[in-house]
Amino acid sequence: MRETLLSSKDIYEELCDKIENLEYMPGDRLSENELAAQYGVSRHIIRGALSSLKNRRLVEVYPQRGTYVSLIDTEYISDVLYLRESVEQEAVRRILENGDVEAIVKKMRRIGDAQSKLKEGPGYLIEFYELDNLFHEVLLEAVGRPHVMNLIAEPYIHIRRWRNYEVRTPERMKEILSEHSRIADAIERKDEKAAREILHQHLDTATRYSKPLKEAEAQYFV
Repeated sequence: MRETLLSSKDIYEELCDKIENLEYMPGDRLSENELAAQYGVSRHIIRGALSSLKNRRLVEVYPQRGTYVSLIDTEYISDVLYLRESVEQEAVRRILENGDVEAIVKKMRRIGDAQSKLKEGPGYLIEFYELDNLFHEVLLEAVGRPHVMNLIAEPYIHIRRWRNYEVRTPERMKEILSEHSRIADAIERKDEKAAREILHQHLDTATRYSKPLKEAEAQYFV
């Protein structure tokens, strides 16, 4: 039991992190009684946290059965990724039309080098994803829209959970680094067609990977 009483919001935020980082896998049952004992709070506090999770589509509540972590909905993920890709594709177009390509590519390569030099160990994935986010932020900053992704911040937790699920091998990490490098190469050459194609391949992961992952671990998917 914790020394200080936590609020529903505190518990909601902690459960969000655990769901995003797959400490609770899709389909896991969340028991009100167990959570109340774990956090040292009343079931009323837990119900408030679970209600917030439900509103964010992170859990499903089934009468007489209980509350379960939502399964991965690749159609919903594809919709959110479509919005993200549309924004970044437009950024690429504007950069190649009148942006400072040399400076932008230099930033991209610096971030890519930092990613490739990360060492396995505690905090590796967090650092990798922080740099990954910075790589993509370069595109938006270059066209004066550094905060545009905040418009889809609420559903983006589903993308982060999907990313944590599908990026689970060293080979996939290497593939991401290679795609970043190829995007930078295409922008440096001012090859808009190639830059757009590589960016599409890089972001459209639900289409690329959902079928084999669903076949291997169908219990985690809608």
